[in-house]
Amino acid sequence: MLTLKKQGNKWLPKSVSDLENYLKQFMVPIPHYEEKECRGLQKNIAYSLQHLEFIHRCGEDLNLTSVLWNQNAKTFIIVACSIIEALFFYLLRARGKAATTSWKSYRKLSGQEFEDSDGKKKKINMEIFEKVKPEIYQEMSFDKMCQRVESKKLVALGNDEFFKNLPYLRQIRNRVHVHIVKDDTDTDYLKIQQKEYNLARKVLFTLLTSELFPNVREDLFDYLKVDETTKY
Repeated sequence: MLTLKKQGNKWLPKSVSDLENYLKQFMVPIPHYEEKECRGLQKNIAYSLQHLEFIHRCGEDLNLTSVLWNQNAKTFIIVACSIIEALFFYLLRARGKAATTSWKSYRKLSGQEFEDSDGKKKKINMEIFEKVKPEIYQEMSFDKMCQRVESKKLVALGNDEFFKNLPYLRQIRNRVHVHIVKDDTDTDYLKIQQKEYNLARKVLFTLLTSELFPNVREDLFDYLKVDETTKY
């Protein structure tokens, strides 16, 4: 239970060291991703998992207004998606399926403005690319990572629901851009409810207890467990 300062012992989430050791089952140094990078990624994921557990604890222990609960749920979904993205990033690198290219941007040239046959002002810009060896990794969006992991069948997750739910969660995650709204009904308060919160928990729990981790410890992620009888 959360406690006020100077009023009882601190509430402690699962330890970073336990979470790091769990992640080490899957995340080890690989070519082009050295030990220091791997260790840094493990730590960031562990910190984010502690953050999720704290957010969940707030909902359990504090009598929050519906708006504050909603904003906590939104943060939970954003962080959960970032963890999935990080795990997929490493998975694609480890299995040799990350997007690569042999071309690197060398120079961008701005063209001259001209009047087209339709009378409108236009211009043509140019980008010059340089061929490089060996190939370099391309930046991949969360959506592209999800599609590639699914199409390459890089992890078995029991059913198709996992990947079907990711685009929806990605849309919710994009609400981090609070200025992008269609109208006064396109608000966090109306778009994020218990259903979305539980979905993020369920999806992340499925991945963290999948075949990627030989020795599964569900006790580390008890706050992610969702009652299967819960209707979304």
